[in-house]
Amino acid sequence: MSVSEATLKALKQLGLTEYETQAYLALVAGGQMGASDVSTKSKVPYSRIYDVLGRLEEKQFIQIKRTKPTTYIAKAPTEVMRLVRLDWEGRLKESSKVVIEELQPLFEKETKVTPRDVWVVHGRASILAKSMEMLDSAKEEVLLSLPSFDLSTEDIDTIVERVLLVKARVRILTSSITEALKDMIPEKFEVRTRNRVFGVGLVVDQKDTLLVLAGGEESDEFLGIYSSHAIFADMSSSYFESLWKDSTPL
Repeated sequence: MSVSEATLKALKQLGLTEYETQAYLALVAGGQMGASDVSTKSKVPYSRIYDVLGRLEEKQFIQIKRTKPTTYIAKAPTEVMRLVRLDWEGRLKESSKVVIEELQPLFEKETKVTPRDVWVVHGRASILAKSMEMLDSAKEEVLLSLPSFDLSTEDIDTIVERVLLVKARVRILTSSITEALKDMIPEKFEVRTRNRVFGVGLVVDQKDTLLVLAGGEESDEFLGIYSSHAIFADMSSSYFESLWKDSTPL
């Protein structure tokens, strides 16, 4: 099976070895097969094929039908990506908890962090990570303003997916929202629209604030301003409220 270099690189980044990639691609193209056929089509040595297929099952890329003879079936790429994502998110959440609980107190002690700190967050990935951290910590209220509320814009879709899981009170201000998303919004959420909403702003529990500025097309040109100071949150919330009053309820 001939695939692009981009796909081969992506599979490697997802944790597959060269032999595992070859075997998975052979099963994607050829349907269910026995180990011998997988070895022939993928050119993975027969002496290694059972070990390779076993690891693919562990990584949730294939399923094994333990009949006589045993057959191997590739899982759909959409299912594989969903399973990989859930696995990564679970491990990341657990690792983040362990690291933060032990190292954050040391960091704050040594750097004498105070509630008055204002941080500049550089790059799209760092801004997205800070947004997810803030949404995960929300206990009382989330104020979110963004140009469009949909699942088609890179990064915005990730924020939208995560905010839909928030248990706290959520108010969203946007210039447009897709029909598909209207049915997904929890009843307790409040959404209002106005003609124009500039940039992305996020205030969580009246204490954490993140304002996002896009400086250009490149990822590293994105700039975020984060603060945990109450005054910064008050100013941002007041501006949000002024726009909210002049907006149209969904």
